[in-house]
Amino acid sequence: MILKTAVVVAGDIAVFLAFVIFGKAEHEITLGQALFRTALPFGFVWVVGSPWLGAYKASTLYNLSMLAWKIPLIWLLCGLVALVGRALLTDASWILSFAVVSIAVQGVLLISWRGVFMLAVTKLVKEPIC
Repeated sequence: MILKTAVVVAGDIAVFLAFVIFGKAEHEITLGQALFRTALPFGFVWVVGSPWLGAYKASTLYNLSMLAWKIPLIWLLCGLVALVGRALLTDASWILSFAVVSIAVQGVLLISWRGVFMLAVTKLVKEPIC
């Protein structure tokens, strides 16, 4: 169980890094700036806050109906906190379009990644090992 949870944490972090890499290419900023200004606040708030809200419980990791409603709610809360943290950290103004895009895109990526993980794990468990 610990190994699977570690894989999910790594995948979640990869989501934030992918968002930064795509955004970096779109907005022509350095990778360091993108990591500090975007990946750090979102990743930090998610990794620190989401476990307390149940994002890594077995029921959330392996139950599609729990995943479908719980991860979006947890992400919305964590994402909003991260946006506030990002604004404070970078002394940047609140940009509604960035807020909407970042919450939506990273949310879809998180849910998709978690769904792929769940399908892979359940398929491996059901298939006999030869």
